[in-house]
Amino acid sequence: MDRNKRRVTYMTGANATFGSYGMNEDSKKKKKKPLSARLRMLIALLALAALLAVVIAYALTDSGRSGVGRVTRIGATLSQNVMPFGDSVIFYDGTTLHCVAATGGNEWSYQIGTNADYDATQQRIVAWSGNDLYILNSRGRLIYNNKMSDSIQFASAGDEYVAVFVGEADNGVISVIDSSGQIVDNITITNQTLLDIGFFMSTTSSSAQETELMWVLGLDTTGTVISTELQTFQPGRLSTGSSSLGEHIAYRIYDQDGVLHVVTTRQILHYNYRVLEASSPTLIYGYTVEDVLTSGGTLYQLLVPAQDQDEGSGLNNVRLMYGNVDRVLHLPSPCIAAALGTRSVYGFASNAVYACRFGETTFNAYALPINITAVLGMISENRAVVASGSEIYVVELPL
Repeated sequence: MDRNKRRVTYMTGANATFGSYGMNEDSKKKKKKPLSARLRMLIALLALAALLAVVIAYALTDSGRSGVGRVTRIGATLSQNVMPFGDSVIFYDGTTLHCVAATGGNEWSYQIGTNADYDATQQRIVAWSGNDLYILNSRGRLIYNNKMSDSIQFASAGDEYVAVFVGEADNGVISVIDSSGQIVDNITITNQTLLDIGFFMSTTSSSAQETELMWVLGLDTTGTVISTELQTFQPGRLSTGSSSLGEHIAYRIYDQDGVLHVVTTRQILHYNYRVLEASSPTLIYGYTVEDVLTSGGTLYQLLVPAQDQDEGSGLNNVRLMYGNVDRVLHLPSPCIAAALGTRSVYGFASNAVYACRFGETTFNAYALPINITAVLGMISENRAVVASGSEIYVVELPL
């Protein structure tokens, strides 16, 4: 080994006794100067290498965008029937409905009494307690208040109409109320168990303009085999269609461009407003619909494996369908829930959120400053309403 190289290596050890070997001061100065320069160069190179490694790691893992945006506690608890509402959040504290902005400020409150429930769209809120019915607009102002003829089982809000079901589950009446508070229909339900009511927009044979129509889902229990029944109505003009969906129970209905998408345990059925098949069913056996979003005229449908939900082991992958795309996306780690934003699919783990842009196949990871225990839904501008224990937060998500 070269002696000079050994000396340099030895000297970088900064041995305090080196001067005792008889080196004079001039010699020591001459020897120490190149050592100091080399040492500084070595430190600089090591620092540069470390920085480069960090930059490369950030580029590979996208950790440079590892944080979500603003996280706001909104003053509600998980037990208070929390619901996303446009760009706000609604909750019921046991006597009063509150609407809270995503930034945490109270927008309005309305007292509806004890043991109440409610439903909401971006235009209407319908609330009920016993046989008392309240209809509010999006600003929390009372539009209609009345006592119904019997106890209210449930109600559903549309943009223009509200449907209220009173009586027994298999022997009651659906009252349809318009935006001025007038009852335009009373529909008697017999020989079936009512499951759900909703509204959708569609053109009809009598109008080229979109009209708000109503669908009614029930179980026919009169035969030897239980079957699901779907009916549609044009408020003020009664029935527009009816069909049996078979023995597979439908658990979700949503619409796009006048087509009703009816989700069962095996497939998604597609009907027009007359309940006639608009296209062939979409097979989804083994998956359940988790979220639906229409963006830019395209319907995005997010599905999750039914087995993962049944076992409670967390979601390992999701299925995204839109247009001609039907794709399974693998999550980086098990998630407690998944949701759709305006441009991305989101997977929620306890301390991280994963985002995958539409059209891409990989997720980017973003750290969360809170531990998420439940996801209640999405509001506008890609913000999620989540629970951390009993507390409710709004989290701004990356696009």
